[in-house]
Amino acid sequence: MGLREELELAAIELALASLADIPATAYLSLNASPATILSGRLDDMFGAYPLDRLMLEVTEHDVVDDYAGLFDSLASMRDRGLRLAIDDAGAGYASFRHILRLAPDVIKLDRSLTHEIDRRDENRALAAALIGFASETGSRLVAEGVETQEELATLREIGIGKAQGYLLGRPGPLPSR
Repeated sequence: MGLREELELAAIELALASLADIPATAYLSLNASPATILSGRLDDMFGAYPLDRLMLEVTEHDVVDDYAGLFDSLASMRDRGLRLAIDDAGAGYASFRHILRLAPDVIKLDRSLTHEIDRRDENRALAAALIGFASETGSRLVAEGVETQEELATLREIGIGKAQGYLLGRPGPLPSR
């Protein structure tokens, strides 16, 4: 329908309205496609909010033809405290290029890498390699989709200290005002 950008911006606007309901020690993560970031509309939308309480997760499902423009679109917001994450790293064709070209603060390992990491040596090896990469570049890793104690134990064992998934908590509504 050609309304993806409008839908993303509407979802972000709704999420931002709830920022005051989130404890000051926490941050709000927002997902946006490269096209939405390149539109320039996020900088205006974020203007009234403390950017150090926001993390923008770049979805990796689109091809990016203009990494320099995308990097530049994010630069002033990042200078003002916005953190950048690459979402679903390892799931699609763009994630490693996003990581290399955008220098994220956080790399979120896709569920396809963390699922059964306790039983799949190739997943463990790739996650371990990304730990080394993150250490060298100053990024942090977050494992997505953790569903079992064994997965969590393996992730901890190889040095990934941040995770999300149904094992750790299910999504739910914010408290009513």
